[in-house]
Amino acid sequence: MVGVPRSSGCVECLQRRVKCDRTRPDCHRCQTRGIQCPGYRRALKFYNRTTGKDDFTDARDYSKKQGTQENTDAARALALISRPSFDDTLCPSLAGKALDHQTKEVFEYVVHATFPLTFATFAPRLEPNWIQFIKYHQAAQTKPIERALRCLTTWYLGAKYKDPVAIDASRYVYGGGIRCLAGLVANPKTRTSDITMATAVMLSVFEMLDPLTPHSWLIHSRGIGSLFQLRGARIHSSGFPRTMFITIRSFLLADAFIRQEPSFLEQHDWRTANHEANVHDDRNGKGSWVSKLVEQAFNEISLGPGLLSHTSALIKHGEADLSSHELTSRIQHSRDILRNLQRQFASVSGEDLKLKEVDSSCAVPGLRSEDVYATATVCLQGICAGLALYDQLLVLLEAHKNRSGQGRSFELPWGGEIPKTSQFIEGPFSGDDRPMNWLDQISMSMGTFAISTS
Repeated sequence: MVGVPRSSGCVECLQRRVKCDRTRPDCHRCQTRGIQCPGYRRALKFYNRTTGKDDFTDARDYSKKQGTQENTDAARALALISRPSFDDTLCPSLAGKALDHQTKEVFEYVVHATFPLTFATFAPRLEPNWIQFIKYHQAAQTKPIERALRCLTTWYLGAKYKDPVAIDASRYVYGGGIRCLAGLVANPKTRTSDITMATAVMLSVFEMLDPLTPHSWLIHSRGIGSLFQLRGARIHSSGFPRTMFITIRSFLLADAFIRQEPSFLEQHDWRTANHEANVHDDRNGKGSWVSKLVEQAFNEISLGPGLLSHTSALIKHGEADLSSHELTSRIQHSRDILRNLQRQFASVSGEDLKLKEVDSSCAVPGLRSEDVYATATVCLQGICAGLALYDQLLVLLEAHKNRSGQGRSFELPWGGEIPKTSQFIEGPFSGDDRPMNWLDQISMSMGTFAISTS
């Protein structure tokens, strides 16, 4: 015959298998831990057999039967403890793999929801594109990219289902991603790696979608621009570096427009890299008239920030790196090219053409006719914004030339002024009801939505 238990300690100390000081009414150990001592009273049963777990009455249950609420907090705490699932018990990595797979599937929705036209236009030409990289590339399994991936997918789910808790969670994960990125940038061995670049691009997209401050995206864009210049232009003419470059380049132009500084993208080596990418696509049968026109338009728009900067310096200070004649000549040359591209895009854009049968000459392999028209329409808007800027710069230069020839200080009495640029990335999408794909619109407009000529 066996009597259990023999100890005179409180029930909590017995369960924890620690020595109880048996202070009454509450032991000091329970008081130190900040919990309610369950007491010393126990009910005992004696059997002529080996004891089992069902042979004893739980002291906490006994106390509840007496109508006491001494252990309410402890019971709630125990109820909150998550029990391991069957997957965790059988295979600890199974649940993690399932979460990883689901996150990658959600990322595909993120891409199609936020950058539909950019992905449809460029994905067939990119190896790998973002979805392929996240799903199959070994580098996507690294901690920095996983955190950047999870903050984007969590934000998307929160925004789609209007869940503020999910959005707050995405910001928390974003903080961890920023710390990972800071560590990569601080290390000279990883500073220019694809992992660092991919993490920076993904976190920059998140910062534009859910900004900490209205200007915080400019910090990201300036840093990303520096990383691109450290890596060089040639590496971004093919492969996944090309994918990252295509994703963020329009926002780098928007940054340059806002700062009114020449963009490094206007430099010869970067323009050459774009040309080499087009040649490579044609050689592999992936080129199309849409991609060629988009690349030509981007090369001309990339000159815009520099032309704006030189014109501003010439008018405000009377001196610039370029003479007035040379500056006028460059603007006119770029404007003529954009006007030619404008006519070509206008021939396949517009709402009325969506109702017509697709012309075989306008069809693009791997691209739906609706996407062709949508791409042409948005690019046309970007080109028109660029042309409006160039026209205004030419008017200002002509007025400056006339007034300088008369020996008079330059003023704009008619109310004209140097084109102003917005300080925000949202451009025309600054309202609360902006669509999910507003970043895609800015991307396909080649950053010109950052220009305000009002």
